[in-house]
Amino acid sequence: MPRPRSRVHYSSAAGLAPARVVSRAVPRVDPWTAGEMFISPHSEERRRGLALLCGTEVTRSSPLTIHLLASRIDEPDLALRAQIVTALADYFEIREREYRYPPEVRGLVAGQLRRFERPQLVALLELYEAGIARAQCLLRLAERIPNASSLLTRIAGDRAQPLALRQAAIELIGLVGFTDACPVLEGLRLRLEGRRAGQLTMLFAPSDWPEDQALLPALRQTLGLLAEDE
Repeated sequence: MPRPRSRVHYSSAAGLAPARVVSRAVPRVDPWTAGEMFISPHSEERRRGLALLCGTEVTRSSPLTIHLLASRIDEPDLALRAQIVTALADYFEIREREYRYPPEVRGLVAGQLRRFERPQLVALLELYEAGIARAQCLLRLAERIPNASSLLTRIAGDRAQPLALRQAAIELIGLVGFTDACPVLEGLRLRLEGRRAGQLTMLFAPSDWPEDQALLPALRQTLGLLAEDE
């Protein structure tokens, strides 16, 4: 089971007088128009669409908004993709020991996450690798994807994937706390260490997939984290 994650609590700043609420007219947002902007071929238009979709609690809680956010998790603009991931993760934010959104809204988001498969996990890993999305946001989503553990272990052992992406998969497994991935990762570690020992013994022997050795530090660190959770 995933390791419990720490939560950020919000409180009002001490010593400050409460700000006076000034009433103002809030323009009505047509979610369908915002949605059309959000799926535009132009990235700047998509940014404006995202801002409109997430501009009010009403539009954020809309099933249409939730569906659009989940469907654009593979947004090609990585900076915009990070904003989408943050918006999805915010549905599970806790404020003052209470979830920010009611169960019915969180249930809609969880339903979308249950449909995520390998392409969506790769999209999250690309953000993790690039370091432009908060790790806490990635964890909130990954721990709610039912088959995330098995998908991440397959990516970690897939030599067709870039080495950096495989390493990101291994690290994310440890950060979330997927202890059920231990046997697969331990097998990969033993295989790589055994191959490395054989190469040291027979220096003349050619090394197959020598770049895999770069995964050993991440494997050892992740296995150490998972051992603490068991």
